[in-house]
Amino acid sequence: MNFDYFDKLWNSNVSSVEESRNHWDFRAKDFNSNKSEKNVKQVVSFFLEKGMLHEGCDAIDIGCGAGKYAIELSQIASNVTALDISPKMLEYAKENAEKEGAVNIKFLEMPWEEVNVDELGWNKKFDFAAAIMSPAINSRESLEKLMKVSKGYCFMSGHLDRHEKVMEDIERIALNREPSNIEYGKNIYLSFNTLWIYGIHAEITYHNMDREITRTLEDAFNYYCAQLQRKSEFSDSKKEAVKKYLEEISEEGFVKDTFKSKNIWMYWKNP
Repeated sequence: MNFDYFDKLWNSNVSSVEESRNHWDFRAKDFNSNKSEKNVKQVVSFFLEKGMLHEGCDAIDIGCGAGKYAIELSQIASNVTALDISPKMLEYAKENAEKEGAVNIKFLEMPWEEVNVDELGWNKKFDFAAAIMSPAINSRESLEKLMKVSKGYCFMSGHLDRHEKVMEDIERIALNREPSNIEYGKNIYLSFNTLWIYGIHAEITYHNMDREITRTLEDAFNYYCAQLQRKSEFSDSKKEAVKKYLEEISEEGFVKDTFKSKNIWMYWKNP
């Protein structure tokens, strides 16, 4: 077994930095409003339980989004470096950190693909490096960077499977097609095998996450169209079909959805 096989799988269908930035900028408002304190605390408790995180450590949060994990980490770590590709996500993150009085977080607008570990002086700088539900680890190079910045533990997580009822109903009823298949868990699968080749045997656990999400009719239309457009070309006629369906199922101008997912948590200690 060698790297070539997995590199070919990894390097397919990777969005450009600009495409990713635009996508996450667009999703920032929705992402910020759908926060689950219970899920955040569950993840950070896991870090403490496994000895990955400890008081006084330096931590880095790669793909920090609206800052919910960085803020929770900052209550334990001495310093947290939190970076994201999306300037709009970081606006929310800074606002959220200010509300919580989290002053030991350094937020950086920085795509992980463009990070130069040596130039930044980040070689083995952090006790703990995490990419929590982040698409930033999408190549062997990006995984090796994650390993390089940590002198202790690394953690990454992602969806193995996810279902949004309204999204699936839109595809079946409004668009008259079967819901599109997405390769959830691909980055974790490829990371695990790459680490194996390096002689690192990562540990994996599985966790279910269920929640209800309520959006305004306008926000729902924008969200579902953006998600569907990433799957395939999305014409004006399809947008009209989505709009009509959402209007039919909305209640007093709001759309309720149920979100169910099985998530993978993977962690290892660098040798």
